[in-house]
Order: sequence, then C-alpha cells, then structure tokens
Amino acid sequence: MRSRGVLLGTVAVAVLTLAGCTGGGSTGTSATTPASGSAEPPAAEAAAAAEAAADPALATSPADAALAVALRAGDLPAGWSVQANPLSEGAALADNPSLAGICGATASSEVHRTTKHPVVGLDGTGTPQVSAEAIAYDSATAAATAVQELVQAFGGCPADEYTFEPGPPADGLAEDSVVLQYRLADGGRQVVVAQARGAVLSVLIGEDPATTAAAARSIAVRMAALPAAAVGG
Repeated sequence: MRSRGVLLGTVAVAVLTLAGCTGGGSTGTSATTPASGSAEPPAAEAAAAAEAAADPALATSPADAALAVALRAGDLPAGWSVQANPLSEGAALADNPSLAGICGATASSEVHRTTKHPVVGLDGTGTPQVSAEAIAYDSATAAATAVQELVQAFGGCPADEYTFEPGPPADGLAEDSVVLQYRLADGGRQVVVAQARGAVLSVLIGEDPATTAAAARSIAVRMAALPAAAVGG
C-alpha cells in the first residue's frame, strides 16, 4: 500500500484550509455558482476558467503543471462546482502557508513553493465539501520532501483530537501518494489525499471518502499526462 500519511484540515465555508489559506471564489463552469449567492470576483473567475482549460500535456513548467492539476468541476460529481481562491495580487507565498502548522509542525518545503492554486469543491447546494491545493515547487526533491513532511506532521497529532481509521484505497493515484482518514474530536470525518509527481503536489481534503478519492484519481490522470520535462520527473 502506498499510503503514508495525510494533511490536515477542516473544510471551511468557501475557504481553503490546508494550513490557513484564503482567497476569492469562483466556479469551474461557465456559470458562476458562488456559495454566498453573490457575484464572484473577476480574478477568481479568471483563475477557475484557466484551471478548467489547462491541458496537462501542454505544460512546460511546474507552474503550468500545477494549474493543470488544480481541482476542477469535472473531477467532482454531476451538479457540483468549484470556487477558485487565487492569492491577491502581490501576495507572498510566505504569508500563505500550505503545509506549515499541521498539528503544530513546521515544513521546510514551504520555502521551495513557487506557486499554488487553492480551490474549494461545492456540492449541488453550494456547500463546501472538498478543499484542495495544487502546488508547484522549485524541484522534485522539494515536492517529495513535502509529502514526507505531511507524514511527519500527522505523526505528531494529538490522539485526543485525531482518531485514525481505514480510508479509501490508494489505487489509481500517483506513485508518490498519501491517503489518510480520521475522525476529529467533534465526530466529523475527513479524508486527505496527497500525491506528487516531479515538482508538483496535489492535496485534497474532503468529508466524503468516496467523492474525495474519486476526485483524486481524476487529478491523477492529468498528473500522469504531464510531460516529464515540465515537472522534472
């Protein structure tokens, strides 16, 4: 079994919370479907459109590859949509952690991130159900380290707050992948799927194991289509 650990998280309303990232929102379809019912910021609409249209086979860099493997509506059940949460113009990655802070752990890989695409998956009622980030690093080594650091971070989670249990199978994911399922102290269940290829990492956090695993396998197909030269592996 390739599963080695997972990521943190609560699926917060229209906010990606891998380790505390926020942004605007947009759907990944032609019609806007914001969780709040209000119009989406233009930057979020543009981000979602670019993510949905990105062809992984045409990627020429880790940044292109991260865009192509960002969560899109087609990865989710029929009737679901996505909200993109792009960083505001001029925002520094250092001020928007992805992995640092999981159960109080640090992550040396954070300084090697070069870009990321936070997205939230919404069910048919507009309720956030899946949080995701597609992250590009400056090397394949940094992305592999990030996966290892996820495992290490969850190894230090408080036993009275996280009860780990069997999760969905890891079949169909990238070779370097992580799947973990747990219950929080309040009884809520979450499943995390992280997978890396070369310098690119995809992380999903969802409340429904089957839906989250299916979305991850869909992303894995695009990840496999990335040219090796684009991601360094």
